Amino acid sequence: MEEKNEIKDAVIIDEKKSSSSKRKIDFRFELALFLILGFLLGVVIKTEASKRITIGFNDGSVPSLRQAYDFKEISEELEKKANSTQQSAQENSEENNQ
Repeated sequence: MEEKNEIKDAVIIDEKKSSSSKRKIDFRFELALFLILGFLLGVVIKTEASKRITIGFNDGSVPSLRQAYDFKEISEELEKKANSTQQSAQENSEENNQ
């Protein structure tokens, strides 16, 4: 016995309309999720930055003071130390060679 498949009261669905409306809904949903995610990420970054970065409102108008470190003096001291260690190393190598 053969069975015949018959279609009764079929509904024709327009694939183009349903897929394009679904795409619009998916796009809007994804866009809303991105906006929410961006907002939450911004709040998190702002709170963490406020905990770690201390900048006042009018820091730009505060006159800068003289630095506590004199870099020229520090570099001169380092050069002197380097020269003294180099001289002592040379003296030690000369004593070991003799």
